[in-house]
Amino acid sequence: MKNMSDTRIELAEPGPMLPPVPSIILGVKGDDDIRDDIAVAWTFILNGKPPQVGISVSMKSARNEHEHVALDLIHKHKEFTLNVPDASWVNSFDIIDMCATERDDKFERANLTRISSKYIDAPGIAEAPIILECKVISSHELLPSRTVFFAEVVRTTIQKGVTDENGRLIPESKRFFGMVAGCGELWTFGEKVGHIGQTKGIDHIRY
Repeated sequence: MKNMSDTRIELAEPGPMLPPVPSIILGVKGDDDIRDDIAVAWTFILNGKPPQVGISVSMKSARNEHEHVALDLIHKHKEFTLNVPDASWVNSFDIIDMCATERDDKFERANLTRISSKYIDAPGIAEAPIILECKVISSHELLPSRTVFFAEVVRTTIQKGVTDENGRLIPESKRFFGMVAGCGELWTFGEKVGHIGQTKGIDHIRY
């Protein structure tokens, strides 16, 4: 058998090249200076049951002059929404991503619609096929320039047709997309190549 190590190439610069990465928009209640804020943040799943998620938000440091407006607001209110976009408004997603440090009405800038949450005060995005309402469990500074928040998902809402009658996500219901870490491109889902538990004859696992 050929030695696979002989075919590998070491990149000059290491990076977190783990494609795909979820493309998610964070929503958080504002303060006296701004009504609310939406921003793109690194997002990851911590647990399925109980439903727990994590986000990573940029903060100022010796190496980083930029800080997300959302950071102080999350510290203040201890809650946020996570809004899953689809490819029909990918330009709005990029507009939000490119103005994370600016204090203005990003809903208006991106031509998106505010929607109220039920269990928290943070706004959601009406155009989002999926919205998670989240309450912060803990936060941790990750040097040199990030703050990580762990949170509980207290409510999940969807647009009609996104799941079946049992609440199981239908991946092809919307043109969901993710970022390909390593090149920065946004790609929609391709063909189904398998499912969790297929080697054990299991097909009910969701998370």
